[in-house]
Amino acid sequence: MLTTNFKQLFFDFCQINRSCREQEIQGKSDLDLGAWYAGLDSLIRCYRLQGERQLLIEVLSDPYFPFSKLQKLNVKELGKEPKLSDLSEESLANIAAEHLLEWAKIFQAIRLDLRKLNKDGQVSNMSLKGFPGETIPQTNRCSNCGCCCEIRGGPPEFTGTIEPPREWLRYFRGDGLGYQRFCPFLFEYFATGKFFCSIYLIKPKCCWEFDREECDFLQEDVAREEAERVH
Repeated sequence: MLTTNFKQLFFDFCQINRSCREQEIQGKSDLDLGAWYAGLDSLIRCYRLQGERQLLIEVLSDPYFPFSKLQKLNVKELGKEPKLSDLSEESLANIAAEHLLEWAKIFQAIRLDLRKLNKDGQVSNMSLKGFPGETIPQTNRCSNCGCCCEIRGGPPEFTGTIEPPREWLRYFRGDGLGYQRFCPFLFEYFATGKFFCSIYLIKPKCCWEFDREECDFLQEDVAREEAERVH
């Protein structure tokens, strides 16, 4: 890999992608995607193999790819991991680039499985057709921050009547890739920073048991982080 500038290239593309998705949600039909394609091309040039580049083109074009979580947890805050804190910026860039590729593989696999299983939203509670007209289902409790899904893994006791693919058990346990900092079933809605569970209707038992007190605690952390960014 050629990862010297990976961190900045990834941040730049996240910003461009967020702007384009915002315009897409607003219904603008005259989108100028020149900067988007240029940013994507610069990013995937960090990878030598054509197969890797093609995978990233497909996955990073998906409106539900969790850019914001990856940007924050797996790139920006990567050096905060105790066992990684002494590594050089180049080494951290290598790890972040490798993780993006591995995450893309798992995301693609889950998306393919969902296309087979998620008829009429039976798994996600959303059709996941990629059109901004379908919004995230709203509840009084959830702000869609996704903080409750910042987990390394958990007991894969899936619920519901649909039998999950065997690989999903491994993904939820956290065996799918190293340095996992959030659940691979957590999707982002059109790069808005709003997240949703892609397997909401059959999610594991431990997710259903997540209670209000835990949510409030995480919300306080989110508010504190936002206040620190402002100041």
